Amino acid sequence: MHMGPRKVIWIAGATGRIGQAVERLLDHGDYVIITTDTELDVTDHEAVLQYVSINRPNIVINCAAMADEAACEANPVEAYRVNAMGARNLAAAAWSVGASIVQLSTDDVFSGKERGSYNEFDAVLPRDNAYAKSKIAGENFVRELNPKHVIVRSNWVYGAEPGYWFAEVLECGRTGTPLAVPANQLSSPTSVTTLAACIVALIESEEYGLFHVADEGVVSRYDFACTVLKLAGLPADCLRPENDPEEARTVNLVNLMLSMTGIYTMPTWQDDLHDYMAAHDLLA
Repeated sequence: MHMGPRKVIWIAGATGRIGQAVERLLDHGDYVIITTDTELDVTDHEAVLQYVSINRPNIVINCAAMADEAACEANPVEAYRVNAMGARNLAAAAWSVGASIVQLSTDDVFSGKERGSYNEFDAVLPRDNAYAKSKIAGENFVRELNPKHVIVRSNWVYGAEPGYWFAEVLECGRTGTPLAVPANQLSSPTSVTTLAACIVALIESEEYGLFHVADEGVVSRYDFACTVLKLAGLPADCLRPENDPEEARTVNLVNLMLSMTGIYTMPTWQDDLHDYMAAHDLLA
């Protein structure tokens, strides 16, 4: 039985797949969970301050982001407003009521051109696009404005929800629709369920700092897509490998902080994929 007052967790951007996954895994008996999405504009500093002053969260989880790379390139000012100023507003507002903040970031803070593996102590060198640069700006604001921060970098986060790449791969396998997939981009695909489980573990550990949260092992997008279809019992001949040398990159996020703290052990990408597909009744 829970003893004492329950902590209040505010999930901003809660209708996204990561926000939903985190909310599902949090113990609703231990926490009071409040959620917002488009009804609260995280780029509105006064609105964010007012919200925290009324609701007094203990922990803020920032799942609000502008993540579509093409949209960020077309609208860089808006990308920085959401990914940088939004993070700034949430971090400062959280600190004003003594709350910690969990900021979600990306492997795109590394270009993947000059080397393959990166731990939390390696200097960032972002991909040359507005999304990556705005996410670094968000990280920096969070560090500067709230000492009680957890920054989580992950990569290739997948889920079976309609409208995402993972679902598109499965649909192309079912219909035979050709799908071009890069064969020279390598990283560590990580299920949204595993990412959410690690975020919850980080919250409950009350550790702070920067954490890489990625499955173990690296694979190309093409080979990952082939594995997805194989596990689903679908033909992979719809996949068309692409090898544009300008798009080649390898990003292996090394989970050094997780290893040193012992907070959470990430699975291999193969085990995670199998378990995720089994849990969503997607295996052959």
